[in-house]
Amino acid sequence: MKPVLSPDITVKDLLDRYPRLLQLFMDLGLLCVGCPAEAFHTLADVSKEYNLNLNQLCRRISEAIGNDEVSSDPSVRNSDGGNMKP
Repeated sequence: MKPVLSPDITVKDLLDRYPRLLQLFMDLGLLCVGCPAEAFHTLADVSKEYNLNLNQLCRRISEAIGNDEVSSDPSVRNSDGGNMKP
């Protein structure tokens, strides 16, 4: 069963629990890793900051956690700005 993510989880909590997500964050071009704000920025904050669809971001993270793998597909943004590939 895949974990359900809350948009209120902080980047730090998420990466502390699932360190393998580091690669996904880097592949998505998210500069959260190592940023001092990671301790209090939530997934909702990240989606706003990077103009990403929150549901799709949570789905990608959930899939990576559930599959024990992290996608290395860096092209998650479409030409419409913040939508991620399914």
